[in-house]
Amino acid sequence: PPPPEVAEISNVLKNRWKLGYETESLDLYMSAFWKEGYFYWSDMATDDRIDDDVIFDNWEEERDSAIRVFKNYRNIEIEISEPPEVKILNEERTKAEVRNHYKIQLYVPEGTSLPGGYEAYYAEGDNIFIFEYRANENGKMEWRITEWRQNEYSKEEIEAGWKQ
Repeated sequence: PPPPEVAEISNVLKNRWKLGYETESLDLYMSAFWKEGYFYWSDMATDDRIDDDVIFDNWEEERDSAIRVFKNYRNIEIEISEPPEVKILNEERTKAEVRNHYKIQLYVPEGTSLPGGYEAYYAEGDNIFIFEYRANENGKMEWRITEWRQNEYSKEEIEAGWKQ
């Protein structure tokens, strides 16, 4: 059987990160992350251009981003690969690299549209999370995300996947 960390980490991904985003529950979503030392980076589907990368070097920026998404989109649907790939990074078993594949679709509210007249946004790619096992505000030990690196697929990569 997989180590207990895999089930605990998978639970955070499914029942906090994913469910919080899909239900637009800011508190649930943000409970997937450690506030101290949080870092996020997305390549925005480009390999070579750094000027379009999105980087958050604190928890508040992630929170503000989620608030903007929840304000501008509805019916958020996320699909993630199960189970995630979990690699324990230290002997104390308090740090893990977690990889999964994701697909996300978000719809704009009725009567509005995105540039080009689109009513939905779709993205797909691979996540690399660093999870840490720490004491929470109540002193209980738990796994949460401290770092998130997102490699988005380009439009061409997504369309090529549809043709397979």
